[in-house]
Amino acid sequence: MTRPRGRPAGALARTSAARAKAIFYLLLAFALYVGARYWIVQIRDGPKLALRAYEQHVTTDDFAALRGAIYDRDGGVLVRSLPSQSVYVTTSDVTEPKATAAALARALGGEPTAADVLALLQRHDAYVQVEHKISRERAAALAKLALPGVSIVPEETGVRFAPSGRLASTVLGFTGFDENGLDGLESAFDTTLRGEPGRMTLEGDEFGRALPFAQPHVVVAAKPGRSLVLTLDSYLQFATEQVLRETVARWHAQDGSAIVMDPNSGEILALANAPDYDLRDYRHSTADQRRDRAVTDVYEPGSTFKLVTIGTALDSGIVTPDQRFAAVDALSVGGRVIRNADDGMMASALGTESLAQIVAYSHNVGAAEVGLAIGKRVLDRGIRRFGFGEPTDVELPGESPGILLPVADWSASSLPTIAFGQGIATTPLAMARAYCAIANGGLLMRPRIVFATLDSTGAVVSRTHPIVVRRVLTPRTAALLRGYLRDVVTHGTGRGVAEVPGYTTAGKTGTAEIAENGYYQAGAYVASFIGMVPATSPRFVILVKITRPRGSIYGGTVAAPAFAKLAKIVMMHAGIEPARAPIAVAKSVPAAASKPST
Repeated sequence: MTRPRGRPAGALARTSAARAKAIFYLLLAFALYVGARYWIVQIRDGPKLALRAYEQHVTTDDFAALRGAIYDRDGGVLVRSLPSQSVYVTTSDVTEPKATAAALARALGGEPTAADVLALLQRHDAYVQVEHKISRERAAALAKLALPGVSIVPEETGVRFAPSGRLASTVLGFTGFDENGLDGLESAFDTTLRGEPGRMTLEGDEFGRALPFAQPHVVVAAKPGRSLVLTLDSYLQFATEQVLRETVARWHAQDGSAIVMDPNSGEILALANAPDYDLRDYRHSTADQRRDRAVTDVYEPGSTFKLVTIGTALDSGIVTPDQRFAAVDALSVGGRVIRNADDGMMASALGTESLAQIVAYSHNVGAAEVGLAIGKRVLDRGIRRFGFGEPTDVELPGESPGILLPVADWSASSLPTIAFGQGIATTPLAMARAYCAIANGGLLMRPRIVFATLDSTGAVVSRTHPIVVRRVLTPRTAALLRGYLRDVVTHGTGRGVAEVPGYTTAGKTGTAEIAENGYYQAGAYVASFIGMVPATSPRFVILVKITRPRGSIYGGTVAAPAFAKLAKIVMMHAGIEPARAPIAVAKSVPAAASKPST
């Protein structure tokens, strides 16, 4: 038998050595490749790749600053932002979806419902938001339940809170989901109140959405919003709203407005509208309830406008204080017949009448005669000097400039009718400002609602000051007009209804028809009263306007009593006690009748 021939030992050794070298060089090449890639990835391209990886799982978001508060003139909080929380659920951690949904719904007050919550939990998202901006009380109650997968996360923005609910609601307005101002001062001063947003980085998911439980890294700090200090007096605002609400209800009226102003500074101390709404539940309010009628709605002022006509006439020099006019109850001019109100205070019994009597008894014909005496161009200039036909520039949104046609567009009857407040439309605030000029000696003031702005530490950033727009009456004419207004209360259409025991008051009644679509509506009137207290050196001007009252249409019957209530309140609040002895009043005009009317 022959043995197989084997390979020589030397050949085997040489083969093993070659293999070892090949493996060595292969490993060396691999190591060099890995080293090269390591150098490329970690050293050459490392920073760039790290940034790309960071950007893939980190998102950068803006976050809102803490919104500033709104205070009344005494520092009382009207609106502020409180901390709020959101409720998130990590769906994979929920072991009993139905029980969790029911517990969440109960803790959140039934909104969303258990069915709504369950639908969220059954989605395929890793986490879901169940509710946002919940109160601290509900957040605390929910935390006690310790539900698996349920987390309470602080909101970037807080929740707006109005402690007094309805107080000044039509002035303050409200904010939206992200605390952006949507109405009222919240809207007008949104930029001031909201501050400047910051920027932060957060860990995100594959879609770039921030994870609700990630720890933020602030890149740019937010700058808190500034706060507003208003000229409003909360006590007077509350009292004005209450009196207005009672008056609207008493006369089954459509709506109403009331204003209290300081005539010397132009500060608005109270501004009320009825109806209004609860700021804490603004989502269920209507546009009609939210409307700031005192600055947005125009109306024909009626007899309260006669003081503008007579003041213009006196300052022009065409009419003198002792001038008398024919006392008639009807006047045909420009194809129209102008009549005095049939209220028992007719002019025909007088023969002739003075300016004081025209105002005291609210005679339309007398005011028309004054307008005809001075002419349309003089009257138009006087009206515009009082600021009618343009906004007052109060810092409230939606202000209407009113309606005042150019002289070239006046009809043959425009001059006499505008003279007694018909054929011109204005806002309650513009009328109150005009009476402020009469009260302060003839200066037209810019109405002010904001007193100051504060930074986040409470330091004053800016403060507003009284602004005189221009002089509209001489001091002598203004004093004469105040005397005429005093006669209204003591002998005229405001007698017995606008007087306040222990104080001297002055003012004017107004009863005006309501025009719609170019036609006056039968039985539709605005009853108003604008007055001042004390009569000699007025500290307050008060306007009360009631739309479509039922049971009576006259300003003396409907609005004057509300003025009297407010006049007593503002004087007592100012610390001015009523006079102990009856105040003697000298009669400057003969009494035509005792019945209050227009």
